[in-house]
Order: sequence, then structure tokens, then C-alpha cells
Amino acid sequence: MRKLLIFIGLLFLNNLNLLAKDYNYIQNSLLVSNKLTLTFRDNIKNVKYFTIKKNGVIKYVYDIKNAHLLSGKTIKNFKAYGVKALRIGQFNKSTLRVVVESKYLLSKRYRVKNRTLTIYLSSHKTKLLVKKSKLKNRPHKKKKYYYNKKRHQKLIILDAGHGGRDIGASNRNVVEKDLTLSMTRKLRDILKKMGYRVRMTRSIDKTVRLKERTDYANRYKGDIFISIHVNAAPKKRTPNVRYEGITVFYLSTKNIKKRLRKRRTYYKSKKRYSEKAAQQMIGKWKSRHSKRLAIEVKKNIFRNLRKYYSVNDKGIKRQGFWVLLATTMPSILVETGYISHRKDLKHLQNPNYQRRLVEGIAKGVNSYFGL
Repeated sequence: MRKLLIFIGLLFLNNLNLLAKDYNYIQNSLLVSNKLTLTFRDNIKNVKYFTIKKNGVIKYVYDIKNAHLLSGKTIKNFKAYGVKALRIGQFNKSTLRVVVESKYLLSKRYRVKNRTLTIYLSSHKTKLLVKKSKLKNRPHKKKKYYYNKKRHQKLIILDAGHGGRDIGASNRNVVEKDLTLSMTRKLRDILKKMGYRVRMTRSIDKTVRLKERTDYANRYKGDIFISIHVNAAPKKRTPNVRYEGITVFYLSTKNIKKRLRKRRTYYKSKKRYSEKAAQQMIGKWKSRHSKRLAIEVKKNIFRNLRKYYSVNDKGIKRQGFWVLLATTMPSILVETGYISHRKDLKHLQNPNYQRRLVEGIAKGVNSYFGL
């Protein structure tokens, strides 16, 4: 039995020697201040570095190629400021992995010099990592919006898409008409606090035809028209198309004469037709200003949202929607997300997300007017 134990011991030591010959292993580890220094047998040639962010903690990962941890060896149980955990292990046959879990953002990552790898840990001056999930779920505080008397000269027409019998797109028990009305009401309240005059084509759940919406905007001579909608993926999906995210539309001039003829016929029957109004609907001035409004709104939406949420930007597009064609003022339609997409739907049902989205629209309106 004694001879067998001696034999096993010699075999184990022999294997360690073989490993020592084939791999670059750690000879010493030292922690001074906020610097962790690992000294290897040979020079370090390749270190791959990356981070993983999860649940308010950053994992700083260092993969050292052609390195090995001898059996039974490990880093001492060091304690460092802001470090939640410090681990080392053999990731694969030729890669040694060091993982530092910290709640702090590290300004310096690491330094390699000959046989030493120096990892810079957090200090009392480093910034604490702010957990985004906590920020976005935090109840929205009542914000004081800057009031400007000059804004009272501007009238904004808001259009909550669908309503009444027209439910719009749906996903299980969630319908578009409810989401659009909720967001449009929030947008109305914010714009009023900023000083704008605001009118809504519908402020309750009722059926409003498209012609009634545009007639309403033209009758009150709004300065701009904003229609709020929620998108949905089609039944026949186009390959390589991402059906999630926010899109802002303004008027396309494709087949516009054909659509305008329908408009003229309608107005003649109502005895309210005006050639001047028709020219305003398709004029270059309206198109130019609608495009500028779309750019400002989209830019501010994402500037306001991306501090807290991951949102896909589907850009600015042109379409011949009736509410964009039949209005005489600069007009845009905002598709606030896809009700058919799981992440978008979760966002759209979140009151904090809705408010931050419409705050972006309101800021875009300010930028458009220069107020």
C-alpha cells in the first residue's frame, strides 16, 4: 500500500512537470492597492479582454492564451474595494481565464509587460455602475416642463390612431386604439405644460373616420399635425426584415394625383372644396417642413429613450397615408413600436416608457419651432 501511494505521488509530480514544460503557468500573485499582478513563468504574448454586464455588475474577463493553472493552485482570497468576486480557472486546454466581478466602472483595464499581467481594480474614485433596469422601472417623477409664452401662438393637432369600432392592430388582449390614446393624452399634457395650444381628433374611445380627422385639423388651422400609431408585422413577412422598433413617416408624392382626385370629389360633394387647400396638401413647403419635423422628432425620441431602453431605429420613411396627404399643414405619423413583437409590446404597456417616448416627441416639436 505504501509503495502504491509513493508510485501515485511520483506519477502526479511527473504530470505537473510535463504541464510545466508545455504551458506558461502562474508563479506568483500579488495585490497592492488596487493593482492585481500575476507573474507567469514565461512572457505573455496574447491576452483577450471583454466585459459582461448583468444585474448591475460588470464581469471583466481576461483570457490568457497558452497559459495554464497548475493543479491545486489558485489565486489567494484577495479582498479589494468594489470587487464582488475574483476567480481564475482553466477555460480550455490552452486558455487561462481570470474573471473580476465589480460594481464599478474601471478606467484602466490591464497592462502586459514581459511575464507580468497587471489588472487594475476599482478605487474610491471610480464610478459606480448604474443599473439601467432600475432606472427604467423607477416611477416617473412629476417633471416641471419649461413654459414659454411664445409657444402659445402655436396650435398642435394630435391624432390618436383608430378608436371605437376600429381597434387597429392587436396582440391577445392588447389593442392599438388603447395604446395610442394613452400615449396621445400624455403628449397633450406635456405640450400644454410647455405652453402650446393642443387639440385632439379624439380624446376618448370613439370611432373617428380618416376624413373627419383631417377635416378637423384643417378647420382649426393647426401649425403641425402628429398622428400616433402602433405597428404590427404582416402575415407574410419579408425575409431579413426586422419587425421591431420605431418609425416616423412623412408624405410620399407617389400616386399623389390619383389620391388627390378622390379628395377633390369628396370636397365638391360637401361644398367645401378649395384649389388653394389642395395645393397646400401636396406643396413643396409642406413636404420640406414635414421632413424637418420628422427628423427632429425621431432624433429626440431616441435621445430620450436610449438612456433607459434598448430600442430599434427603423428610420424616417415616406408614405401616402391619408392623414399625411389630406392635411394642409406639416404632418407626420409616428409608429411607436410593434405590438406583435414581445419586447416592443412590453415597452408599449409600460407607462414610464410611454412618457419618455412622448417627451421625446415634445422635445422634437420644440426643436422644429426653435422654441
